[in-house]
Amino acid sequence: MTTRHAIVGSGNIGSALARLFARAGIEVSIANTRGPASLGPLAASLGSGVRPVPLAEALESDAIFMAVPFAAVEQFGRSLPDWTGKTVVDTTNAHYSPNSAEVLRGRLSTHYAAENLPGATVVKAFNQLPANTLAAELDPEVGRRVIFIATDSPDAGDRVADLVGDLGLAAVQLGRIDEGGRLIQAPNALVLRNLIERPL
Repeated sequence: MTTRHAIVGSGNIGSALARLFARAGIEVSIANTRGPASLGPLAASLGSGVRPVPLAEALESDAIFMAVPFAAVEQFGRSLPDWTGKTVVDTTNAHYSPNSAEVLRGRLSTHYAAENLPGATVVKAFNQLPANTLAAELDPEVGRRVIFIATDSPDAGDRVADLVGDLGLAAVQLGRIDEGGRLIQAPNALVLRNLIERPL
């Protein structure tokens, strides 16, 4: 069965993700809180594979990219009463959000996200690079841009890694959220590291 992908959020990261999907020819839905009409110009620039939809329709997808500001994570979590069966890719960076330390109280940001997404399988990825770098096309002869992945679900990690490859990027799995995930929580060691996997 084909996995249905959706991006929720049309800011810098959400738009960058949409460009990656469009370039790879992989269909994806995109939604925000302002409705599909607000996404018309973006979708028109990317082609028919990027479909603006209402938020409720995007949330019916199997894999959902949470590309909202960190301050909106709690509100996003209330979009569904139960996230069981959903894989949510957390692209947020709490470090750049006001009062994030007060919100997290020592927790990792992806653990906080998971608390607000009851039942979901949460994967941290696509957060270590600026949006313009993430979306920039790279000559395949140069190599593939590295995307770091952390999750407590090895199966979900493998699925997201496969998708990363389909998007023309190179996945590097870092293990559990409390281990490798800590390295991609801004401002830690692997954030803003634009690494390229070169052909052997």
